[in-house]
Amino acid sequence: MSQLQEALRTQLIPWSQHDAAGRFIVARPKMSVAEMPDGVILKRRKIVGPRVIIKNRRDYSNVRNRSAEWPEAGLQEWEHYKMVCVLAGQMDFQAGNYAVQCGAGFYLLLPPGMPQPDGIKSHHAKDSYCDLLNIILHPHAVQCFFFRAEAGRRVEYGENYLFKNSNLVMIFQTLMEEMTGGQKNSSHIGADLLSAFWKILQRDVQEQRYINPGPLGRPEIAREKSAGFEADLLAYIQAHLNKPLTLDNVARGIHLSRAQLVRRMREETGKTFVEFLTDYRIAEAKVLLRDSEWTIAAIAGFLGFSTDSYFQVVFRNATGKTPGQYRKGLKK
Repeated sequence: MSQLQEALRTQLIPWSQHDAAGRFIVARPKMSVAEMPDGVILKRRKIVGPRVIIKNRRDYSNVRNRSAEWPEAGLQEWEHYKMVCVLAGQMDFQAGNYAVQCGAGFYLLLPPGMPQPDGIKSHHAKDSYCDLLNIILHPHAVQCFFFRAEAGRRVEYGENYLFKNSNLVMIFQTLMEEMTGGQKNSSHIGADLLSAFWKILQRDVQEQRYINPGPLGRPEIAREKSAGFEADLLAYIQAHLNKPLTLDNVARGIHLSRAQLVRRMREETGKTFVEFLTDYRIAEAKVLLRDSEWTIAAIAGFLGFSTDSYFQVVFRNATGKTPGQYRKGLKK
């Protein structure tokens, strides 16, 4: 049984049938202790460091999901609805200028524009660990992914699903709008919507109506599982994918000389820089062709190819198919 199936069966659906209205925590620019459900602790935690605008970084469905970050605080500003479900342990989650602390059974609802942990400098675990399920609303899809956070350590990602069921999208969006809008009886209405959401999600899981893995966390998740030279190289490539990536500017970006970069590429990856970069771009292209509705031209631009025709040549040389043929083959 998958991690998501087990969580739905033993936790999420049973919780939705028992005092679900008292399990919601809505993150807002201004929050108060009086608004918190029993068992939730709210503390002030001021955001430290400067806010940095994120430019030209797009994710699933060619949407600019993250608009800003606070590198010193390990926070990012997201442009979508998100719900964090605490499955086990004790969560310590920074939402804006507040720390929300609670145990299993609570749902933290985050509206667009709310600063939250970036998953690297994690504030998710209080004292020991916590297991979380994140639900994210994308254009025309809902994503679910798990991770475990341990105090003082990076997060470990688990299962990652994308559901394109329009009913799930509609119910989740209505739930988030109802709860964050602060209307009368919103908690009870939200509880009914959440119950329906879990049950439809469970049916889709049982019928395997999903994409696995979902689009979020690549290449960031891969970097969490690696360390050293290759992790630094991947991080630089991902951050500068739409800019010229030459041996010289990449070497400078990861603080090596050109000769050192060439030697370490050969010793630690077994590839030249061009081979490594091409393999990375082709792997990402395959995922985008499978998971997103981007046009071929949009994928080519996102991956840093000078023209979409050049992208098609490189992709065909690597796979034996054009991007269009590859995407069409996935639908059979």
